[in-house]
Amino acid sequence: MVKKHRFLFFIFFLARAGFSQDILTPEEAVNKTLENNFGIKIARQNISIATNNATKTAVGYNPTVNATAGASANVGSSTQKFGNGNENVVNNAVSFAGNANLSGSYTFYDEARATTLEQLKEVLNLSNLQLRQTIESNVLQLISRYYEVARLTASVDVLEQTLQVSNRRLERVQYQYEYGQGLRLDILNAEVDVQRDSINLINNQQLLDNSKRDLNVIMGVPIENPIDVDTSVIYQGISLENLRAGMSEQNVDLLLLEKNVDINRYDLKIIEAERKPRISATGSYSYNQQKNPPGAFITSSNNRGLNLGVNLSWSLVDGGLRKLREQNTEINLQTLQLQEEQLLQELDRDLINTWENYQNALYVLEAERKNLSTSELNFQRTEEQFNLGQSTSVEFRQAQLNLLNAATNYNNAKYDAKVIEVSLLQLAGDLLQ
Repeated sequence: MVKKHRFLFFIFFLARAGFSQDILTPEEAVNKTLENNFGIKIARQNISIATNNATKTAVGYNPTVNATAGASANVGSSTQKFGNGNENVVNNAVSFAGNANLSGSYTFYDEARATTLEQLKEVLNLSNLQLRQTIESNVLQLISRYYEVARLTASVDVLEQTLQVSNRRLERVQYQYEYGQGLRLDILNAEVDVQRDSINLINNQQLLDNSKRDLNVIMGVPIENPIDVDTSVIYQGISLENLRAGMSEQNVDLLLLEKNVDINRYDLKIIEAERKPRISATGSYSYNQQKNPPGAFITSSNNRGLNLGVNLSWSLVDGGLRKLREQNTEINLQTLQLQEEQLLQELDRDLINTWENYQNALYVLEAERKNLSTSELNFQRTEEQFNLGQSTSVEFRQAQLNLLNAATNYNNAKYDAKVIEVSLLQLAGDLLQ
């Protein structure tokens, strides 16, 4: 039985080692996400559309030219009687008509057009901020998943060590029983513990494999791409004052709201620009030809000519529609300003809450570190006493479980604190720095 469990663990270990890859760092994971993530690619497509819209072509700065042409033919008969008694009869007479026209127009002055172009440039800036928001959202998700993979990797390592210890314990009580120094019950208990530790290891390995596939999806790489992550954690030296100062200037949600305010202010400028005249020029060249059958009063004709003109349009009175639009735009601006004040308050609350959670997480991390050190020392002494026959199998198992729990709690605290730290950076607008 001992050899069987050791053999299964050996095969499991070789399978993991055979798929070992180069360590994927958080920086490399972020770079892969920026390059391959589908959500980010879609957001970049929106940037391309906004870039095309923020051009003179999109708002009608370029001249327009149109060409038209047509032709028609008619077959008919006619009978004409005159007062002197004469009669003119035409059968199956064919007539033909053709025309062609080339026209163009160009607007010299339109203040509303120029203001709209400036507004569209602000919309492009808004799209860039929306892209940044999408990137931050995906990077935050990526880092959270990255450290979940790291946590599960550390958990699997701890469970492997636990299984190794359980196998050694089973082997020892087996020897004790063979030499008449142990009980059959000790062997059964050790076998149950080996089975339990094996199941825990397999379940955690499955969770780890699932999390790796989730991480691959966020990075936009094939889901079966084998990866190993860096399980070490480095915490940044951050202060609440610096975070709060950065948040008011760099938080992407706040910047988006401020940009919407700027865009709505351009609506007011457009309304004002519409009160000014619009000057444009038009030109056209046309050609017409007509051919009639013999006997017609006019057998053929054609005319052609060039036409040029300057047009001025000025909306002097529009029934109060501009005034109504102006009032509604002012109300929208006031609403956006209220939303900005509300968002500032909510962000400040979120920042303080997250900061306190972070401080608590760091305190828990230090406490779990000390608890782990104590549990390791306790297990070492219990293992020594067990090997000397001065400690029971139950006491050994309890010390082993205490160490497992302490290691698990420490790993959870380590990665929880890091994820909270990343959330703080995202609130402060420093996530992508």
